[in-house]
Amino acid sequence: ERLVDVMNVRGEPVVPIFMDLAAAAKQRSDTLSEFFSRSNEAGVPNLVYPLNVHHNEGVGRMVEEWELAANKETKRIMMREAIKDVAEKIVEATEGSDKGAARVMVVGKRGVGKTAALAGIVASARVSGHIVAYFPDGDRLRRYGYYVEPSSHREGLFDLPEIAKEFCTELSAAHGSDVSSMTASKERMQKFLTDGQIDRVFRRRDEASDGDASDAATEISLDKLLEIGSGSTSLSSGCYCAVIDVLMNQTEKPFTVAMDEFNCYYDHGHYTHMDFDPTAYTFMPLNKITIFKPFLEAMGLYPSVAGTNIVDESEGDTLMKWGSVIVAISDSKAVKTEFDNELVASARALAKTERSPVHVVDVRRFNPLEVQHILYNYEVTGVGRLRFDRGDTALNPEEVAYLRMVSGGLGQPLLNACMLP
Repeated sequence: ERLVDVMNVRGEPVVPIFMDLAAAAKQRSDTLSEFFSRSNEAGVPNLVYPLNVHHNEGVGRMVEEWELAANKETKRIMMREAIKDVAEKIVEATEGSDKGAARVMVVGKRGVGKTAALAGIVASARVSGHIVAYFPDGDRLRRYGYYVEPSSHREGLFDLPEIAKEFCTELSAAHGSDVSSMTASKERMQKFLTDGQIDRVFRRRDEASDGDASDAATEISLDKLLEIGSGSTSLSSGCYCAVIDVLMNQTEKPFTVAMDEFNCYYDHGHYTHMDFDPTAYTFMPLNKITIFKPFLEAMGLYPSVAGTNIVDESEGDTLMKWGSVIVAISDSKAVKTEFDNELVASARALAKTERSPVHVVDVRRFNPLEVQHILYNYEVTGVGRLRFDRGDTALNPEEVAYLRMVSGGLGQPLLNACMLP
């Protein structure tokens, strides 16, 4: 089965176009779950779930544009050259008889649209048939895990049970129907859960299904494993890790991991435990935490300078068999510049490797043509003073050049400049 080439990476050279998330979900309603055709209470399409309006910081910059638009029926993301570059690397790795995986890092100055680019890739991948684990808020995840505890089954590793429950809930909501045909055997689960915990998992499954005779005694479907993990703090970490392990090692459907604010995982630590350091003064690197470990190892970046002593402890091939891992650096978070530079440098160094290179894609400021297309979009969707503009701004080269100059080719200043008369 061929994947949908949403970005048309094999077609003509890209020009600025807009992907309407609402329309894309409706057009692929025959293959997408009903969940992706809806939006949440804040109006954010579920196609980019769990991206949301931050409960403390207010609306995100991309989400703000959707909230300000008069037309509430369309939710658009501009597909730019950088997004096509990322999609091209994914398509190259995942298509063909030799199914493989790609590693991509998205970099760029603050405000150029890295988060929007990652969200566009997530939406495109889901429309194309990928199972996607999307983590848009790395800064929150590396700090606010509620509590950390030693893994009950994996010596030297630690769990974040509440975050694991959250991950189980998100993956179940987005792709529960996609993973229902996949199963985890007891043998695989023994890598992440004790025998007692595995017995509890199967007992909960049987109680929920009223002892359905069709349920196997030695394996469990991934959708049920996610449901059980989302309802139990003691089982959540093991259940989630078992599901991810299956997805990383299967070739039934491509599995894509997208992580925004990736540099936050390499900043000064926030989690510690007496089992890690008896004084509790030393913070653990995040590859010591079970729910982050498979993704950090798949990306395989171990810079010489970081906030914690993160070292390569992986064994064997840690990249998924079929899919991709895409990460984006955030300049808006309080991460030491030296850490960011070393992380990007380690990615560029791996770009030269023959096997599974890391592709570094640079998102640049909006060029004049992109600014003009953004203004067209604002006019069509009814944003700010362009709502009744009738082309007077977008068709005036001097106005376009002026708006690009005052905004610096950045999305938020451009939106602000279009709000005032």
